[in-house]
Amino acid sequence: MFFRAERYRPEELFKEVVPAVYFGNEKAALKNISMTGIAAQSSDADTWDGRLGSEIPFELKVGDEKLYHGSGRIRRVEPHGARATVALEFTSGFLDIPAIVTKHDNLLLSRALADPTFGTSEGILPEFAQLCMEIVNLFRSYKQILEAYEARLTATGDERDAKLLSALIACEERIVPQWKELWYRGSDILEPVWADPAVLARHKRYAERVLTPDFMPGAVMRRCYEKPLGYPGDFQIMNYVYEWQRIGNTPYEKLLHRIGIETGACVGTRLRMTQKILGDAIAANPGDKAMNIANLGCGSAYEVYDYLRIERLARPVNFTLIDQDQRALSHAYEHGFREVSRHRGRAKIQCLQASFAQLLKAGALFRTLPPQDILYSLGLFDYLSHRRAKALAHDLYEQVAPGGKLIIANVKQGRETCQWPLEFVTDWSLIYRTEDDMRAMVEGLDVTNVTVTEDATKCVYLMVADKPA
Repeated sequence: MFFRAERYRPEELFKEVVPAVYFGNEKAALKNISMTGIAAQSSDADTWDGRLGSEIPFELKVGDEKLYHGSGRIRRVEPHGARATVALEFTSGFLDIPAIVTKHDNLLLSRALADPTFGTSEGILPEFAQLCMEIVNLFRSYKQILEAYEARLTATGDERDAKLLSALIACEERIVPQWKELWYRGSDILEPVWADPAVLARHKRYAERVLTPDFMPGAVMRRCYEKPLGYPGDFQIMNYVYEWQRIGNTPYEKLLHRIGIETGACVGTRLRMTQKILGDAIAANPGDKAMNIANLGCGSAYEVYDYLRIERLARPVNFTLIDQDQRALSHAYEHGFREVSRHRGRAKIQCLQASFAQLLKAGALFRTLPPQDILYSLGLFDYLSHRRAKALAHDLYEQVAPGGKLIIANVKQGRETCQWPLEFVTDWSLIYRTEDDMRAMVEGLDVTNVTVTEDATKCVYLMVADKPA
């Protein structure tokens, strides 16, 4: 095996501010770095089509200060929705890792101390700064009262657990509407911020300093922020919302987990809406002819194994579950198979692992599968540019059997959207769409009917496109 220079994750080397990579004028996020190459995530996957093998200049910068510049050959391009990871092999010089880390740290110190706005809220909308303080005060008030109640409680055993649960429920009933009022007010305040990348970045950094630490006692928001599997929105985050459990070691941790569950409740509502469509379609045509259903980007496929708990299936059903994460597929298969075995041959589950790039090539992915009576995707489109979303929707529609349905869910624009809490507090970026954006995905297709429905939380659109029989 040939030796390759050790690669480092940027957070291993740069503890506070990770240098940005610039490909010309485009700013990209550094993903890994070695003595002989780097990989960075570009925000525009479309610009890298057909550029594999070409040589390009790049710079490593902290703010406006240059840490390193050189050139490299593009060795790998991996699309991830609207973004793409680009790997370069240096064609000029090499990177002295210890020297660049020292230069970086010295630069951060001198830059911070020279900045007259350091430690201030200058450039932050006053109403947003006020909102952040209100949120922090709200959370810490509940923390104080719950910790004091727990410390004074003399009951033990089951009696103690019951009293703590009663106190938690009382706090939940009060804090949830309070949080939603602040959340929606934040959406109104930040509406003008999204149009200016520099202003957006400033407010996001401010929120991560001021708000993020106070959200971290809650398990779901902490997992969103820390991304232990390397990407946001992993199947365990989804399961937190689907299963709706009180998770945490203390009543306050459970309370903050509830805040996270409420913020991401649309994950559960889009699943239930889809599950009902599946159930109605299966029940509408009883008999012995099998129905084929596929889920692209399935995650844990909770809706499948939860539906299969039904006492008896009206007709046989073959589920194909497709995802990039082997752990998600393992969870889906293990939980689903318990129900499949009970239905004695009238239900089947097969799992297909595919990379993110393969998920976007529906034709090749479905080549070995029969046409699908229902094909759905509930989270994948949240990460796709408009061009890629439309292309994938058209490819998926080709895999739908005559008389079948294509179902696509996507987070929506609006004041009730979870956009700013996810983006600012947990560093989770999604692409939010209008109803017109949803319908544009299926423009040009021969469809008998297209419906776009808003979920109960007003955070998600669910689009159903019916194919002629």
